[in-house]
Amino acid sequence: MQTKFSCWMTEKYWIGELTKSLYRGKAFTNISLNCKKWRKDLFGSHGHGSYAEVTGKFFDRKVLRRTLKFAEPYKKSIVLAFTFLIITSVIQIAIPAINRRAIDFHIMPSYVELTNTSYIEKYSLETYIVRLENGKVLIRRPALSREISAELEREKAFGTAKYILTKDVIPGKEDFFIRASNGLFAVEQNKINILSKPQIIQIRREDIREVYKLATLLVILLFLSFLFSFLQGYTLQYVTQKVMYDMRMVITKHLLNLPLSYFDKNPTGRLVTRATNDVSAIAEMLSSVLIHLIKDFIVIIGVVIIMTKMNLKLTLLVLTVAPILLVVTIIFRVKVRNAFRKVRAKLAQLNAFLQESISGIRIIQIFNLENVVKNKFRGYNKELFDANIEQLYVFATFRPIIDFLRAITVALIIWIGGGEVIRNMLTFGSLVAFLSYIDMLFQPIMEFSEKYNIMQSAMAAGDRIFELLDEPIEPKGKGLRKEIVGKVEFKNVWLAYDSENWVLKDISFVVNPGETLAIVGPTGAGKTSLISAIFGFYPYQKGQILIDDIPLEEYDLDHLRSQMGLVLQDVFIFSGELKKNITLYNAQIDEERVIEAAKNVYAHTFIERLENGYSTLLGERGASLSVGERQLLSFARALAFNPKILVLDEATANVDSYTEKLIQQAVKKILKGRTSIVIAHRLSTIKDADKIIVIYDGRIVEEGTHESLIEKQGMYYHLYLLQFARTSNS
Repeated sequence: MQTKFSCWMTEKYWIGELTKSLYRGKAFTNISLNCKKWRKDLFGSHGHGSYAEVTGKFFDRKVLRRTLKFAEPYKKSIVLAFTFLIITSVIQIAIPAINRRAIDFHIMPSYVELTNTSYIEKYSLETYIVRLENGKVLIRRPALSREISAELEREKAFGTAKYILTKDVIPGKEDFFIRASNGLFAVEQNKINILSKPQIIQIRREDIREVYKLATLLVILLFLSFLFSFLQGYTLQYVTQKVMYDMRMVITKHLLNLPLSYFDKNPTGRLVTRATNDVSAIAEMLSSVLIHLIKDFIVIIGVVIIMTKMNLKLTLLVLTVAPILLVVTIIFRVKVRNAFRKVRAKLAQLNAFLQESISGIRIIQIFNLENVVKNKFRGYNKELFDANIEQLYVFATFRPIIDFLRAITVALIIWIGGGEVIRNMLTFGSLVAFLSYIDMLFQPIMEFSEKYNIMQSAMAAGDRIFELLDEPIEPKGKGLRKEIVGKVEFKNVWLAYDSENWVLKDISFVVNPGETLAIVGPTGAGKTSLISAIFGFYPYQKGQILIDDIPLEEYDLDHLRSQMGLVLQDVFIFSGELKKNITLYNAQIDEERVIEAAKNVYAHTFIERLENGYSTLLGERGASLSVGERQLLSFARALAFNPKILVLDEATANVDSYTEKLIQQAVKKILKGRTSIVIAHRLSTIKDADKIIVIYDGRIVEEGTHESLIEKQGMYYHLYLLQFARTSNS
């Protein structure tokens, strides 16, 4: 991080300041030397270990439990969605049973002769029989339980002829019909076949009416299934969207409260992904996997129970495929996990390389490295392509295997079940229903590959999200809220970003209220780190920082920072109205105060030239403004807040000479009566400072006024001569 930062700062300063000076060759030499290691990292071996956020768990109990906590406020909606889901599952299971009834009871002849009437009393079959006036007894076979029907078949208690009961007798065919005890007439199926179509329709009018009723029931059930599926889907999506909303709010709130050190270690793209892609992956799991896994479980259990009741033999035949499915699924899990990890690793590698290349685009263009980057990118892109093809192969193999096993199962059921239908051991309607239930049984398994991928992505995303949320937030101090006067004091302060490299070493100085302190030194000396310590952005390890003689950690940091202003060299402009970039949505800063602040820093003139003035809409990072205009805008922003302590970090380094002169005039007026700390490479801007300190390698090496430091002829003196020579040459 420090290497890249130093490289960037060196490039930014020297290219900007020495392009037309006699030091140009030296500047490019410095760039080359300082960035040598970065170039090696960027274009050499590119491991990207820190970017490879890869995990392969299909189910992580801890991640799932923490995810579901976000859904707790919506328990009622979840219960409602679950209720709708159960209803749709029951309807789904009921439809083949209704089809079976239509076939067995009304489409196919349902009555056969019972040749052995002793079973009527034995099994209490009186409700299932009708007696004919010729002495025969008919029984409605589909109404019998599977066990009784099988036993009667084994005992040869059924006759071979099949009968249909009807209210109507066809004139001229009276000998076909036999009066039954229930007032209807029985007619054999083989006799019906010789009748005309209108006569058959007349005889089967009651069956047709019953089929219409069952068809109407099916339509109603399908409509209810659609309705409850819609309600379940809408309710579940509503909960999912609320969970996404809450999760993104929690992530964003947490991000805004993390210390700056965390952002130094983590790329912006990665953090943005947490609140966007990763949350979307969690949402997809909630809406497409979890609730549907429950539905699949209900359907599978219900289907197996019904199939067992219909025919145990065929059910066991279907279940014999289960071990094969289990083996295939286990192999698939291993293969897809490895493929998933590889894709994630290659994607992370590609993203990291692309991000670094874009960040270092200046270096790439300066050293004509476009072809090197392109060739490297081609290699990483090819590796990602190969990994995706490997994953695609795994998924493309799984479903055809399941389809093949399903087809084999259906073929076996038709073969064996069809034989049982022929032997009267199974009704035709039961066979049709059985085939429908096989589809229901295999459908969740066929969708397993997609759900597995979604679940694995969600577990990985959840793991990363909660890793972020587990990061400790920035300490906000002990809560002291008071109006400050502006005294700043460092007492033997030591600061390090890691445990080894100190960036500030034994720093001590005092800035009294209303005084101006200037800080100079080469890039990487620790100037910006010193400013970061004043604002509490980074915790110092030794010494003490006092504001108005009170330790920094005693304050409420948010309240303290509201009384401090900061103008950075690299000005950040938010997209939106120009005046909002000055007020930063602070309702206490009215338009009059905005205009006054802009006038004080000579920004009012260029703002008035804009088409919509202070209401001008600015694009991302204020791209429509020049560097100098953005700098002036940041000055107006700082002054509008009227800070007690004002910090200018490289504040005039990117401004042209005319604008710099305007700012210098404004600064003299603005800094009067407030504590100010100025960091600048242009030493001409700090001649009038009450005190100047020179920092080198994290230590204060010189301290005094401009005149006294010139007299010492030390580092400050040589820096001043260097800039004087540059000014003369330019």
